[in-house]
Amino acid sequence: MTSPIDPTGLGGTLADVVAALGRAQAPSGDQSEQEPTIGRGEAADGRVRVRAVLPGRIENLELDPSVLRLSGEEFARAIESAVNMALADLQGRAVATAGAADLGALTDQLKDIQFNAERQFTKLTVSLVEAQEQLTRRAGDR
Repeated sequence: MTSPIDPTGLGGTLADVVAALGRAQAPSGDQSEQEPTIGRGEAADGRVRVRAVLPGRIENLELDPSVLRLSGEEFARAIESAVNMALADLQGRAVATAGAADLGALTDQLKDIQFNAERQFTKLTVSLVEAQEQLTRRAGDR
């Protein structure tokens, strides 16, 4: 007679996945959770510097005095370029941060899956053992 299927293998695998996701979600020691997301941009060889913050606002605009020697059109393009770079940088950082938050939701979903899979697999194993015992009894009755 074969032994019943052991459901701990499936549970162990899912537990490993949940643990790995938890480790990946844990904040690194280099970055504080309270640190705001900031985008940075530069133009005109670093003479125009911009800092952008969520939800897409310009927090700071720094101009080197030498940038005032540019023509009005060049000056406007430098500011536009630096602002666009800062906003693009901010967007990239915000998407990366949002990805980490989604990982937390995924971890919770995997925990639910692990719980339900273990429960269902145990039910299946019990049903298979009962069916096997019934077949054995019927074969003995003949």
